[in-house]
Amino acid sequence: MELVVTMGSVIYDTQDRLFKMWYDAANYNWSKVFLCYATSRDGIHWDIPNLGLIEYQGSKNNNFVFTAGKEGEIAGGVFKDPVATDRERQYKMIYHLHNPTGIGVAFSIDGIHWKNATDKPVIPAANSPNSVLWDPRLSKYVAHTRNTAHYYHSDWNNRTDLLEELRPGPEDFFLRREILQSESDDFLKWESRGVIMSADTDDPPQDQQFYNMEWMPYGNVYFGFISVYHTLPSMKTKITPGVDWMDTVDVQLAFSRDGRSWNRAGGRDVFMPLGNRPGAFDHKMLFTMQHPIMVGDEIWIYYVGFSGRHGAPSRKELQGGAVGLARLRKDGFVSIDAGEGTLTTRLLKISGDRLVINADASLGSIKVEILDQDGEPLPGFGLKDARSVIGDQLRHLIQWSGGSDLGYLKGKKIAFKFHIDRSKLFSFQLE
Repeated sequence: MELVVTMGSVIYDTQDRLFKMWYDAANYNWSKVFLCYATSRDGIHWDIPNLGLIEYQGSKNNNFVFTAGKEGEIAGGVFKDPVATDRERQYKMIYHLHNPTGIGVAFSIDGIHWKNATDKPVIPAANSPNSVLWDPRLSKYVAHTRNTAHYYHSDWNNRTDLLEELRPGPEDFFLRREILQSESDDFLKWESRGVIMSADTDDPPQDQQFYNMEWMPYGNVYFGFISVYHTLPSMKTKITPGVDWMDTVDVQLAFSRDGRSWNRAGGRDVFMPLGNRPGAFDHKMLFTMQHPIMVGDEIWIYYVGFSGRHGAPSRKELQGGAVGLARLRKDGFVSIDAGEGTLTTRLLKISGDRLVINADASLGSIKVEILDQDGEPLPGFGLKDARSVIGDQLRHLIQWSGGSDLGYLKGKKIAFKFHIDRSKLFSFQLE
């Protein structure tokens, strides 16, 4: 049927014990786009049902469940609402509404049969992957959509890091893509929280376009996955030969402690890199699907990869589009890596009985000492008392010569000092 995957959402339904996926499928010029549905028992092998709901090319033998019309992408963010009181609205979706343009909402009883809630936009937004979830900490539905703003950049002519053929004109303006957050109590009336993620002066010129940001609650924080579109403002540069990063998309990491104020993580390095093999399905672009899922001791990140560049359809080039799966160890978003060094925490109030760390010490070792409020080692918990941790484990139990019990320190303020030798420290917690 000449359809390729462009973006989507994945959940694990604990009630049905099924992975469920909704994804946009488009023909190569994106003149026809449909929301499709698939299921899996293990998250790897997927079944595509013949639903017989929507006709395409004279046949209803397909897995299409929704269409926004002839204008283009749906860019749907789909989830199963854990606090839904109306069974008819158990599944919820925001999607790209085309006429007038903006964000529309739809509801479903089963994730297959969908009903539009309104024909008017509830959130103004440009077309992009959209994400939405119920946030139990804020007690609100939270949506991330794309905001597009106009900027002038006459000062860029002074940049010495731009090739001459990539240099924009002094009066040119460009559209910068940013992330907009909106919140709702009922999924119908939405209030904008404004732009929550935008490029700044620390971002190089080719990293100023944030296509979208999928996100997930994780413990007592949130992680965001920013699709960074690498291009320069004039947009004519998308076909510049010899500039390999031009017109590609990869993913950076962000985090938030309150779900509203977001910061970059990992030094703005690429979090999910493109496939390094020419011709691979994810060699030129990838977009995280909504939203990563905890599976046992791993974080499963479904994503859509493209072998062709962003502007490929306009140049009549093949772009591709297929779903991939990246698997990350628990707490493995970032790590403290050291050939040899120390890390001392701020003062913490002991709330557990033992210290457990997630670390890869397969090439070296980690020791931990406990310091008092004055920065001095507690008796029995100094460096000479600490047992070495070796090996790669998610749950290393930290021990000292007197054992591992910290129960009698509960309520006291202390700091942990990690001595790291050729190892990676991902996280620590008091259990």
